[in-house]
Amino acid sequence: MAYTVKQLSKLSGVTIRALHFYDELGLLKPCYTGTNGYRYYEEKELLRLQQILFFKELGFSLEEIRKVLGRSDFDQLAALHSHRKSLSQEWERLKQLIQTIDKTIHHLKGEKKMKDEKFFDGFTLVKINSGNAAEAIVLKNLREPDAKKERDKEFYERVNKTAGAILSKITSCLEKGLDPASDEVQMHIRRHHTFSEEFHIATKEVYNALAELYVDHPGYRKQLDPFHPRLAEFLAKSMKLFAERELT
Repeated sequence: MAYTVKQLSKLSGVTIRALHFYDELGLLKPCYTGTNGYRYYEEKELLRLQQILFFKELGFSLEEIRKVLGRSDFDQLAALHSHRKSLSQEWERLKQLIQTIDKTIHHLKGEKKMKDEKFFDGFTLVKINSGNAAEAIVLKNLREPDAKKERDKEFYERVNKTAGAILSKITSCLEKGLDPASDEVQMHIRRHHTFSEEFHIATKEVYNALAELYVDHPGYRKQLDPFHPRLAEFLAKSMKLFAERELT
C-alpha cells in the first residue's frame, strides 16, 4: 500500500513538516512522486522511517542517522537486533529507577528505611556496584581535570576533532580489510590510547574494559556507529591486541 505524506504522518506520528525535511536531507525519499505531485511511500520507506525513529530514540542526530543509513553495507536486521539490545538495557535501567523512586517514597513516609547506597540505584553514572564490571573499571580510573586547565568549549571542540580524526583513520583501515593486528591499524590504536590517556588512567585493564564498553554499552557504541556499523567490534579487537602487546 502506498501512503501520501499526510497519510504517513497520521500513521507514524511524524509531522508533515518533518517528513518534508527528511526528504530534503536525503534521509527519507518517497518511493515515487505521482502525476498529481504528491509524494508516495511504500513498505520500504516505512521501514526506513522506523529505523530513523529508533536511532533518534537512542540519541543520534539526524546527520549521524543519515550517515549510518547511507552506508552501502547497512544491515537492517542487524540494526534491529542492536536496537533491541540497547532498548532492553535502557528498560532495565528505567525499571531500576522506578524501584528507586518507590523505595524512596516509602522511606520518606517512614514505612521502610532505605540504605544510603540505595538512593542512587539506576542512575547512569553510578555503575560501580551495579553489575557492569567494565564500566566500573573505567569510572574508577577517570582522570580528575587539572584545576589550572579549565575544560571550556575550545577544549571539547579540540577533543571532538581529534577523536573524529582517529576514528576516521581506523574506519578507513576497516574498510580496506586490514587485520586489527596490522602495523597500520596498531599505529592508529596507539594514537587512540594516547588520546584516551587524557581522560583515563589507561592501563591494560582499563583499556580492555573500555574496549568492551564500545561493543556492549549503547552510550559508548553510538559514538562509533556513525562511522561504520562494524567499527565497535573492529576497534575493540584492535584495542585488546594493543593492550596485550604494549600495556601492563
